[in-house]
Amino acid sequence: MEIGRRKRIVLFQKLPIGIWLLEKANLCSFHPNFSYKFFVYLLTFITYTTYHLARKPFSVVKAVLCPQCSVANLTNYSGPTGWAPFNEGKNALLGYVDYAWLFSYAIALYFSGIIADRVNLRYYLVIGMLGSVANLCLLGVAYFGDIHHIAYFIVIQIFGGMMQATGLPAVIAIIGNWFGKQRRGLLLGLWYAHTPLGNILGTIIPSFWAETGTPDTPWGWAFIVPALITFAVTTIIFLFLVIDPEHVGLKPPDHHWEEEKNNVPAQATGEHVSIMKDGQTTKKAQVSHSESYFGGDKKSSEKDYGGTSSSGSVTASHYPQQKKKAISFFRALLIPGVIEYSLSLFFDKLVSYTFLFWLPLYVKRSLNWDGQRADWLAAVFDAGGILGGILTGLLSDILHARAVSCTFTLLLAIPSLFLLRFVGGTHIALYTFFLILCGIFVDGTYAIITTAVSSDLGTHVSLKNDQTAKATVTAIIDGTGSLGAAFGPLIIGLLTDTSGWDSAFYVLMASCLLSALFLVRVIYKEVQPWLTKCRDFLCSPQSYAVLP
Repeated sequence: MEIGRRKRIVLFQKLPIGIWLLEKANLCSFHPNFSYKFFVYLLTFITYTTYHLARKPFSVVKAVLCPQCSVANLTNYSGPTGWAPFNEGKNALLGYVDYAWLFSYAIALYFSGIIADRVNLRYYLVIGMLGSVANLCLLGVAYFGDIHHIAYFIVIQIFGGMMQATGLPAVIAIIGNWFGKQRRGLLLGLWYAHTPLGNILGTIIPSFWAETGTPDTPWGWAFIVPALITFAVTTIIFLFLVIDPEHVGLKPPDHHWEEEKNNVPAQATGEHVSIMKDGQTTKKAQVSHSESYFGGDKKSSEKDYGGTSSSGSVTASHYPQQKKKAISFFRALLIPGVIEYSLSLFFDKLVSYTFLFWLPLYVKRSLNWDGQRADWLAAVFDAGGILGGILTGLLSDILHARAVSCTFTLLLAIPSLFLLRFVGGTHIALYTFFLILCGIFVDGTYAIITTAVSSDLGTHVSLKNDQTAKATVTAIIDGTGSLGAAFGPLIIGLLTDTSGWDSAFYVLMASCLLSALFLVRVIYKEVQPWLTKCRDFLCSPQSYAVLP
């Protein structure tokens, strides 16, 4: 199909049926680079919002399954009896179900990334989302089928954790296919809003069928309705998600900052070799810096795909036809920065998920508020997380230094946690302000490591042009982080029972410090170009000309 004065080579056999029909009808010819990027960005955002929506219903239904669990004194309790076996007035059984999901999710992530780099990502997402639909439906069946066995809920949640593990590696790999490194921090910082949005929707929608205080609450629908929503989004993904720009004849993005490419031998990738042979190194660098958020340089697209023939079509011999090879788990583990970021995320996600599980209860006890007001105030932390992802991503794009940006926010999280615990309780305005700061600095790092950093390392300059590792790297990093997320709430729960909340907050502050320390080696590499520029400037004759 004609686009300006050139044509795109569309691989129809690799397109989803919806896009296939749109391309056949010539409805995708208006600014295809911008349109496809925006559409993929939006679809992946909706997809992972739905993944998070599907995780929340069980947390909402907990208050119905065990209404006594939030009551300190059961002596005079006369409310709803709840649902056996959870209605024994203890949190332990609910905790078993939570940890069944968390640990299965963390372990499954390691395998999920390996699989995702070797299969069609659209099909992989569809299978995972259909599995999440089945998980939700089976939990709803427990109500309609009058099922009261704890083993049933544990097994279903283990299955649900495994299905949820398909999401992040796949969507990060797709985003990495479409968006280059130049603007990735800000774009994925904004994109990270899917997490709090999915959590909010996953709380509000099931709450209509999970009202506490009602003798016979139809809580089964709290799972069935989110399942229907997830199924509808799955259908859209199956019909319209394009996983690679080359499938619609568009130029792949530039995955490396120029200073990275200058520090790597030309033989590292086939792309560098071909550029240097043609003598186009400088021109390529200029194109990469002119890349916009959703657009691209039209001339560079034509040049990289062989230019245009007299008829206006792209020369087919220059079109990249090789199939990318997925690297092994251990090869991905050895990519510079993967181990450091994985260990850093372990401790950062430990803090983040501690807030996710314990913050509503902490607000209730520290301010002596009722449940609804405490839940609303706890949501302020998520709002701070959205802002933190955007600001940290923007900072990392400006500095060209992800580790420096993450460490900066982690170190600021330490005084924010201290002030929240020991100063925030004096006034509600201070409490809210420090809670927002904690969300910005804790979840800002979490957002960038799981999105922009994972995508960067999955397209690391040390990999060859025909190698792919985006999903595997994402799985390694987020899988390690999820292990921290599983251990964090458990450790904090034990500490609060034995030593109080002061000790718990000291552990959270220490975790932020450890998370920052694991990035020291990466920081050293990132600041080397800055130090070199400073040394060159100080040693140059021009630097002395400005002295009096």
